[in-house]
Amino acid sequence: MAKAAELEIIWRNPKPTQRKQRWEQIETASGAAHYQIKELISTFTAGSVWIPMSVLEVIPGGRAA
Repeated sequence: MAKAAELEIIWRNPKPTQRKQRWEQIETASGAAHYQIKELISTFTAGSVWIPMSVLEVIPGGRAA
């Protein structure tokens, strides 16, 4: 039986990038709320802009199956 290679962290970034995110409610319909998740991106030409990353739907109620 072959032995699996072990992984080892050899360098850790002392200053990891910090993500800035925000959620904006974009719609509420039939009890469900929709949020757009945006992330702040720095660009050379436009400066810092908020870019949509994903949309989240929140449905009220119990636990999902």
